Amino acid sequence: MEEAEARLPETQDWVRRVMDRLAALDVARPAEVLEIGAAQGRGLVALSRLGFRAAGVEPWTPAIEVARRLSERHGVRIDLREGRCEALPFESERFGAVLAFSVLEHVTDIHVSLREICRVLKPGGVLWFSSASAMSPLQQEIRFFPLFGWYPDRLKKSIMRWAAKGWPAAVNHTEAPALWWWTPRRARRWLRDAGFDEVWDRWQLRGMQAGAGRGGTLARAVVALPGACTLGDILVPGCSFAARKAPA
Repeated sequence: MEEAEARLPETQDWVRRVMDRLAALDVARPAEVLEIGAAQGRGLVALSRLGFRAAGVEPWTPAIEVARRLSERHGVRIDLREGRCEALPFESERFGAVLAFSVLEHVTDIHVSLREICRVLKPGGVLWFSSASAMSPLQQEIRFFPLFGWYPDRLKKSIMRWAAKGWPAAVNHTEAPALWWWTPRRARRWLRDAGFDEVWDRWQLRGMQAGAGRGGTLARAVVALPGACTLGDILVPGCSFAARKAPA
């Protein structure tokens, strides 16, 4: 509880930035937002404070208890349910937006998960997520393996599954290590196969954001220069994308 409280201001700033970036897209402002892997509920509290109806799904019961205590302490209402991304415990076409902060790389089946997210989104709704990048050698998913992001996918999965059982300290003692690593091309293919019709990478999102200052100017320059997006993806660890569910 103390950790969740201490990190809440940082989470509020980050959630506000993400929602501002989504506001730059040609989509309706969501009334209700779902967070995948809501953990201790910091993101849900932040969303509620921004005026959204916040819902979440989280597989770990102790984290859910902390989230409920945190929301009670701050006087906000959240709808947090136990479950996993592969079988979201929510009705179809409920949410205007879905957020996933460093979660989708850890799911068991990425394709089922993306279809489930698409199912609970309203037509024209938006998914935003950050995840592990196969473009950059820099990553935080496993220690002691230099340039791990560039390893072949099959080798990455084998090492991750082995480490989760045989060397848990290397993967921060998680039982769900990162198995799915993204590239821009892969993101567009997987997301469109799941039912999304428009996909934006982090450079496009940042460049479209009004009032983004020097960061927005840099992002627009990256998009405009041939090869600059690829270089940026190599130099910056992690990745993020937004995707729109096809309108009705």
